[in-house]
Amino acid sequence: MVTGVKKVVPISAMIGALLLTPVSWASTAPVTHLTEADAKVENLKVFSESPESTETQAAEPVAGVNALPLSDVADSIRREVPAATPLLYTDTLTNIYAEHQLKPLWTDEKARLSLENQLAEAALAGFQPQFTAWLNALAQPDLSPLARDMILTDAALGYLYYLDNVSTKGDKWLYGARPFTFAAVSAPSLARLNTAAHNGTLAAFTDTLLPANKMYQPMRKAMLAELADTAPWPEMVINRTLRPGESHESVGALREILHRFNLISANDMMSAGAAYDKTLVAAVKQFQLQHGLEADGVIGKQTREWLNKTPQMRAAIMAVNIQRLRITPDSQPTAILVNIPDFSLYFYVDNNLILESRTIVGRAERKTPIMSSALNNVVINPPWTVPPTMSRQDVVPRGRADPSYFSSRGYTIYNGWSNNASVVDPYSIDWSVITPSNFPYRITQAPGPSNSLGRYKFNMPNSEAIYLHDTPNHSLFNKNMRAISSGCVRVNKAKDLAAILLGDAGWNETRVDGALKAGSTRYVSIPNRIPVYLYYQTAWVNAENIPQYRADIYRYDDSSLKGIDKLTDITPFLIKS
Repeated sequence: MVTGVKKVVPISAMIGALLLTPVSWASTAPVTHLTEADAKVENLKVFSESPESTETQAAEPVAGVNALPLSDVADSIRREVPAATPLLYTDTLTNIYAEHQLKPLWTDEKARLSLENQLAEAALAGFQPQFTAWLNALAQPDLSPLARDMILTDAALGYLYYLDNVSTKGDKWLYGARPFTFAAVSAPSLARLNTAAHNGTLAAFTDTLLPANKMYQPMRKAMLAELADTAPWPEMVINRTLRPGESHESVGALREILHRFNLISANDMMSAGAAYDKTLVAAVKQFQLQHGLEADGVIGKQTREWLNKTPQMRAAIMAVNIQRLRITPDSQPTAILVNIPDFSLYFYVDNNLILESRTIVGRAERKTPIMSSALNNVVINPPWTVPPTMSRQDVVPRGRADPSYFSSRGYTIYNGWSNNASVVDPYSIDWSVITPSNFPYRITQAPGPSNSLGRYKFNMPNSEAIYLHDTPNHSLFNKNMRAISSGCVRVNKAKDLAAILLGDAGWNETRVDGALKAGSTRYVSIPNRIPVYLYYQTAWVNAENIPQYRADIYRYDDSSLKGIDKLTDITPFLIKS
């Protein structure tokens, strides 16, 4: 049992920023950059019946004794569905409607509305334009009831393919710029759909397709509230920082924005004058807290950009984060959770929060990956081997300009990567020949208080060489924007985290202090591995039911802009309650 509990907060009370990410992130799925129009054409290729097709269909319903001839059903599908509406799963549809004797499947209005709503939520997230294409097809006014039913079944099959695979491929699909390519639905999912259609239980079946995460309903409610705000959004037009007590003509727009966020009263909104007064400053501070900004009341570029985001933009951001709930387990009693864009770490033991800390994560060009692992040891006084990328881009250019840089930072150069490699004097290197791109040596940094990893390193097996660690420069945690590392996660309260984990391994404070003073490196195994989840959530609803938004530091939310472009096609299919 992990010891060292400092405070007890139920895990259910710390939601949103504390959401977990999936255990498995591996994916070799092909991705294709598609426009909405191209998506239809490209997706059809997946289901080509030609011998050259590399995709195989999942097992499909076998036509029973009462089934219609497949050729007749195929002809009916071609007649019913307009040629301008290509179907992705024609062969599968043929089998299904042969089995059902060309009778509509979606006669239960609750089932139909539920599926259409889920398709609309996925479409609003913007990561796959085909979801919007299906909604557009369903909205055609001249469709026959059977044609509309067939299109909805085609969409259901595509949606099932997405749900079948999002748990293992979601780190690509929900965080990438290119939409995935549809492929065959799994046999179990196809069987579940067919059984539900036969038994008249499609409404119950579609309910099972909703995100199981407890954050789904609060986030959906927040998304719908944003979509309900359809009045023109005021814009703060100001090209400078606005400080408390100053005046500007855009303060009128600020008043309306804050009122629509329920941060000031209607009377305060109607107040005349261009002064940025105390009432507005207090409201702006609340607004800043909701957006992960420094709550200083100063309206700079970041605060202004968030104030100017329309409700539709916020709804789309919430929508893509709703889909991310599908790869976000929320029932892990003991775990270390790091929400990358929130720059936060939370450590739960038996559903109780025992440590929270600020973090520093990778900058945009050296992103901290979305991943999961488990801590297996703590390193006291860790040495540091500089990764090759950092050697080439950071250390070697400085050392090449001034070889004394290596010794001033405690670096040692070795002529190889083996344990018996020899030390190389940086002054003996011919820097006219050796460049950052062809640098053949290994660079290490000795343990100590100035070591880049600080006094503690927390190892967890993974292919990305990512770990948690301390830092000698804790002043950086005072920054609001902390995407400044080379990929690993720096922990402000690394000492507290180490004390908890080392205490579980039988180390008391005196023993830890002695090891730190001795200066030698100690590797301490953790008796119970602690799951670690590095995840990326830019919108959620907190325990006080207040929507939270964070800066999209890696531009993973860009797909949501595509959902906004098609908003008028999507919203008619959303259930508004």
